[in-house]
Amino acid sequence: MKFKKLSAVILSAVFIFSLGGTAFALDQMSIPNEIIDEQETNTSEPCEELRICYKAFTGVVKEIKDRENNEGSKMIFVENEEGAPAYVIISHDTYILENAEIKIGDTISAYYDTRKPMIMIYPPQYAAEVVVIESPDRNVKFDIFDENLTSSDNQLKLNISDETEIVFYDGTPYEGELAGKRLVVIYTISTKSIPAQTTPEKVIVLPDKIEDMVGYDVSSAEIIVEDKKIEAPPAYEKEGTVMVPLRAIAEALGYEVLWHNETQSVSLGQDIQLTIGKNEYIADKDIIKLERAPELCNEKTFVPLSFFRKVVKMNNAYLFEGQIVIDNNEVME
Repeated sequence: MKFKKLSAVILSAVFIFSLGGTAFALDQMSIPNEIIDEQETNTSEPCEELRICYKAFTGVVKEIKDRENNEGSKMIFVENEEGAPAYVIISHDTYILENAEIKIGDTISAYYDTRKPMIMIYPPQYAAEVVVIESPDRNVKFDIFDENLTSSDNQLKLNISDETEIVFYDGTPYEGELAGKRLVVIYTISTKSIPAQTTPEKVIVLPDKIEDMVGYDVSSAEIIVEDKKIEAPPAYEKEGTVMVPLRAIAEALGYEVLWHNETQSVSLGQDIQLTIGKNEYIADKDIIKLERAPELCNEKTFVPLSFFRKVVKMNNAYLFEGQIVIDNNEVME
């Protein structure tokens, strides 16, 4: 009997330990937040809910090819030291350190935002915000740093000196605050503490949002509806909200769109109505408020991009990698 009781105790302990290990493993996983709104991904704010803002995939470049239907964008196939494959997506928004030319055989680190949507496929595809060609002569870290200049993953703390060169991404001198900014840090040596501390040789300050980079223009974004590119008036940004053409997108989704001149209103089928200048979108008699009211531009009705998810109830409606994507595919997380 004593042997049986002892065995039961041991088995219970093993089971509890196993559950604890599983919980620990799940706790360590970085799970991107569900995309709520195209404005909620704001990299100027510290990551409180999701501690790690950026991760990097490092590997050797095996293949480079152009992305179909996306001019100027590249798909780079890489393998890491363990042989795990991945695709790195480089677009016109990607910051490539030193504007270096990426070649087959280079070892690169592609930094991606853990909070942005990611297609769950294999091999994984990482939309690179920063790409670094690795070199034995220096170390590079990209992240958001807090008020103590510690990275979001608590791996590196910066000690800025008079010799540290601090510049904006276009090479012009930067004299503002570094806390809460997206920083590319170049350094040589660091302490073995946690976090490691370093006095960087150079710090490059990137804009709070990729869209803030010189040359970014949302009007150049392709509009993809249910996996098909449509012809439509260009989108535009107004006070932080992406505005998209209503009729072209709604008709591509199969809606009958009617303009009511007397009331300056629009109806989509029988259940959705909206009025120019009035931030009350009606869907099945429910009143929904968005970031902005619908408005006319060149005699065309424009609505916030979120209209198609919050009012029309599409699974996806977001701006990503130079495309405005609206579809009922699997929800991007």
